[in-house]
Amino acid sequence: MSNKALIYGTIAIDTLITPNGRANSVLGGSGIYAALAARLLTQDIALVGVVGSDFPQEYRLAMQARGVDMRHVASAEGQTFAWTGKYESDMNHRTTVSTIEGVQEHWEMQLPDELKDCAIAVATNVTPPLQYRMLAQCRHATFRMADFMKSWIIREREYTEKLLSCVDLALMNDEEAREYAGTDDSLEAGYKLIEAGPTYAIVKHGSAGSTLFAKAEEGNVRLFRCPAWPLVHAADPTGAGDSYMGALAGYLTHCLKNGKPGWEDLKTGVAVATVVAAATCEKFGTVSLFSLQRETLARRIAAFKEMTTWH
Repeated sequence: MSNKALIYGTIAIDTLITPNGRANSVLGGSGIYAALAARLLTQDIALVGVVGSDFPQEYRLAMQARGVDMRHVASAEGQTFAWTGKYESDMNHRTTVSTIEGVQEHWEMQLPDELKDCAIAVATNVTPPLQYRMLAQCRHATFRMADFMKSWIIREREYTEKLLSCVDLALMNDEEAREYAGTDDSLEAGYKLIEAGPTYAIVKHGSAGSTLFAKAEEGNVRLFRCPAWPLVHAADPTGAGDSYMGALAGYLTHCLKNGKPGWEDLKTGVAVATVVAAATCEKFGTVSLFSLQRETLARRIAAFKEMTTWH
């Protein structure tokens, strides 16, 4: 068993519209953000997904230069997945202007044997049936993680339930968790997620931080509430949730000596993920993740620990 983190998600060409400006045809996708975040915490990471014949070679080379194994990213004739999103003045809220599935719509992933032996299997935001298919192929993974999206929770309820029953950790934002649980209360929604099967669940609160839920003894649930990094100015929040997931996965690759990561490992991982997610928002698209250095991240993590600890 290797300590590799395997990340599956969209690889996209994005157009981003925010109150701070616009970026056209930039590298994006849930898999890209998660992989770039994970590479800050681990050197053993692979990305799987598919791109079209229009995907710039420079993007592939840039990812490889940052230590992301791109050998298993497939290429197909046609257009790469493309997404256009527009953010309101409150950038916790956005509207999808357009989505073009492109080659991703009909691509069927078959993992090579060398990737089925990964330690951390990460299914980022693609449809629940595709996430389930990927995780089912990672038969020997020590820890499985999946992210969710509101529209797919609604349209793919059966697969959402199947996915929740087979992962160690489920991640949703407030709106997604409340939709799944059928409640207006995010705390109650977190408890419902734990009841659905995973050992851990994270409900993300955007600029208000996140809450980690965990199964405990005698049916109890443990909670850890992590505030957000105090970000003075957010240029573009695209990919922050995916970066959060990728950074958490990267950190957890170092917590497997005694089997699955434990409660304290998850707590620390959530704090690390929070810092990386905030950094993602400082510039448009993936610019911050490409430029962020591990030394800078380490200083921010130390500062975050100081500002959130008391005696």
